[in-house]
Amino acid sequence: MLTSSGISGTANLEAELKLETGIFSMKVAGYTELGASLSRDATMTTFSVEAEVGVKGELQADAKQVTVTASAEAGVRGSYQVTLPNAAAAGITSPEQAAAQLNPSLPQNLPVGATVTLTGEAFMGTGMEVAFKNISGIFGAIGGMSTERASGMALAVTRLDDKTVRVTVGPTEAVSRTLEGKLGVFGIAFGASDTLRVEGQLSSRQVDFDISTPAGQAAYNRFLATGELPKNDPASGTSNAASVQIASETLTREVTFGINLGEAVLDSNVYVATTYDAGGPTEFQYTGTKGPVTFSVSGEWKDPEDPSTYTYSATLPRLASGTADGLRDLYPNTTGSGTTASVSFTYEEAQQVQQLARDWLSAIDQGLPGYQGNTPEPWVMDVANAATPEEAMALLLTPETNNVADVVANRMVRLSAFQFNNGGGQMPGSLTLAEG
Repeated sequence: MLTSSGISGTANLEAELKLETGIFSMKVAGYTELGASLSRDATMTTFSVEAEVGVKGELQADAKQVTVTASAEAGVRGSYQVTLPNAAAAGITSPEQAAAQLNPSLPQNLPVGATVTLTGEAFMGTGMEVAFKNISGIFGAIGGMSTERASGMALAVTRLDDKTVRVTVGPTEAVSRTLEGKLGVFGIAFGASDTLRVEGQLSSRQVDFDISTPAGQAAYNRFLATGELPKNDPASGTSNAASVQIASETLTREVTFGINLGEAVLDSNVYVATTYDAGGPTEFQYTGTKGPVTFSVSGEWKDPEDPSTYTYSATLPRLASGTADGLRDLYPNTTGSGTTASVSFTYEEAQQVQQLARDWLSAIDQGLPGYQGNTPEPWVMDVANAATPEEAMALLLTPETNNVADVVANRMVRLSAFQFNNGGGQMPGSLTLAEG
């Protein structure tokens, strides 16, 4: 049902709104709000959108190597998903707004932070079948998949900022895992029937388009029509072309480069390594979960190892209001408001936090005033004795068996109190709060 704040509950609205937009003749037939539960940090809303898609005749010639009727059969609908920030989702209160703002052929209208994900299975018999067959060809050369198959392939379009959209393509599971690991878009269920694995790992490709320029918009339109992902070309508004490798569940040192979580045990994990065509260090992001908490380590891999670029962060959802206020008191420069906290530490700040735990143990060992006779709590000992900053941060920022995020926030408050009582300054790190 429609309310003053947007869509409430599950709404299925028939729009039948036909838009001649760019390369597409697209009829948005309906949209359904799936709720915020699909996101780990509860700050995103996911919509399912039904649409008929046809590629305009003048662009069909770009895909001659693929045998398919690009204009598609009349009345054939596909379904895709859009995940976007809650604030943007609340503003979508009509079918017309859904058609305009949740439409991959109008990337300039997508809210910043939104991701549109389409799969080949859902668009068999539509104009986009051409694109998915060409995407399968990119990976078929490696994995032996037939280029005549559109199923099992996916593409995702993410609005990074006012000027840029990032396209990620590949086997459906690879695209899903890439979004989980790099963007924090968790719990997406694509219903893929198969998965292409390359050399034991999942693999995808990405490229950024500058849609603020006519050349960049034209390059994006051509990609949607043909599925041919361009290379880096500043004149065409494309950049950051890269290969992405994804590993999950069982991570070895070879896969995770220098990441060593030691005694920290997480429920699930995704590791994403991005190697840019233009060269430079490989970027990585490890993302794991423990109960409701999401923990990540990101940075650049260099040989020999140089962890100075590493960043450690955690998202603590649904904190009690008093707990969130306590965290805000630690960080005068906190941005945002609400009860979902995102905390972040640089490599140097992580070392400082671990040293606080070590100093706390030392104060107890030495019997300093206020600490004489105290018994150190297990989490303080774990953080202090961790072999690496990433292990220390994982142990500090994830809950124990009770899986209560407030426990993690209260640890930080107590470390800050120890620092204050011993002549220290502000707690290392930064904090962002959001509703949810």
